[in-house]
Amino acid sequence: MRKAISMLLVLVLAIGMMAGCGTKSTSENTKKDTPAATGDDKTATPTETAETAEPVTIEFWTISLQPTFTDFFNGLIKDYEAANPGVTVNWTDLPYDSIQQKLVTAAAGGTSPDVVNLNTQMALTLAGKGALVDLEAEATAEQKSIYVKSLYDSAKIGNSVYAFPWYASPNIMFYNKELFEKAGLTEIPSKYQDAFEMAKTMKDKTGAYLYNPPEFFSLLFEQGIPILNTDSTAAAFNTPDTVNLLQSFKDMTDAGYLPKTNWGSWDNELKLFETGKLATISSSGSSLSRIKDEAPDVYEKICIATPMTGSIGLSRNPLMNVVVPEASKNHTEAIKFASFITNDASQLAFCKQVAIFPSTTAASEDPYFESDTATLEGIARKMSVDISKTSKDYSLGIEDQGDVQSGVNKVYEAVIINGADIQKTLDAQEKAVNSVLQK
Repeated sequence: MRKAISMLLVLVLAIGMMAGCGTKSTSENTKKDTPAATGDDKTATPTETAETAEPVTIEFWTISLQPTFTDFFNGLIKDYEAANPGVTVNWTDLPYDSIQQKLVTAAAGGTSPDVVNLNTQMALTLAGKGALVDLEAEATAEQKSIYVKSLYDSAKIGNSVYAFPWYASPNIMFYNKELFEKAGLTEIPSKYQDAFEMAKTMKDKTGAYLYNPPEFFSLLFEQGIPILNTDSTAAAFNTPDTVNLLQSFKDMTDAGYLPKTNWGSWDNELKLFETGKLATISSSGSSLSRIKDEAPDVYEKICIATPMTGSIGLSRNPLMNVVVPEASKNHTEAIKFASFITNDASQLAFCKQVAIFPSTTAASEDPYFESDTATLEGIARKMSVDISKTSKDYSLGIEDQGDVQSGVNKVYEAVIINGADIQKTLDAQEKAVNSVLQK
């Protein structure tokens, strides 16, 4: 896949502004006769109209939103087209694991999309090679001003920003109150290492794990241990603090009090939680509906709290973004539509469709998120509001974050799973990460 991405970047840079996107064949999904969103969602209608000198077609690609949200987004698109005569939006929804390859194919065929939904890691990978529009240079001050700054900066490299942040999924904690009662625990764990004694009690008295640690890359973030130096030119995680951190978790996993494998594997955590083998799980509020469907008996035992974190109190807030490829020949119109999809009204309307959290300041402060504290879902929304203030997408601000992240996580694999020497492993992976940064 990395080779494919490189191929895309070369093609994009070569094609440049000649890689048009005016074709109408890349979308089979938008139904122009679908009614616009109604009720509260009508607030998503654009507040400004625009006359275009000539017809413009915007190709809009998203990740895994159909069929659940087909009517909702067709409604937004219909509203946008009505307020912007001459603009047609073609919407294509793609699976997560195929969107990069589709971008390669589109660039090779000269039909780059104009607006694309990417996660932060994908966006940074493309931005680092000049394949995305720098919004700091081309978006208006008004368009850039509406987002929570920490989220807007997630796709920042140097002084450039390459994405409008879209919807976020801040981690909150679900815990099984029955398991806590069985273990005789009255406190809710807040910090990973501070909860070691609680983890021992939980395992001894119930047979369940208290928690599953996050992936090692995220654990370093949450412990405040720098992964890279200040100018992102070299690894910085090979420190005595990291040695001590690894040793403490190795002791716990070797003794069987915490899971040794699958750190940060959400699917595995969910399976353990739904079968009563894990007392807590950190996830977004949207996971509640899945637990309710798959394990209704466990759903009835759930309480909600702030997520467990490392020593600095930071928690993860995975983010989806909207970008404009440099190869689009409609930068101004593409940025305008990307801004519309991610503006206050559109994001708030989307949040009323699913338990996600907006990335704009005004939408995140809307009373809707605190209007219901009688249901688990309402409590989860309220908790997301509070947690969003101390959470972030774990971005390094570099194009090779995927490779760096993999190199860091190999420390965990070697030490915790395979029992390798801690210092030797850190030395080896420091060199591996430095080789990624220096190529």
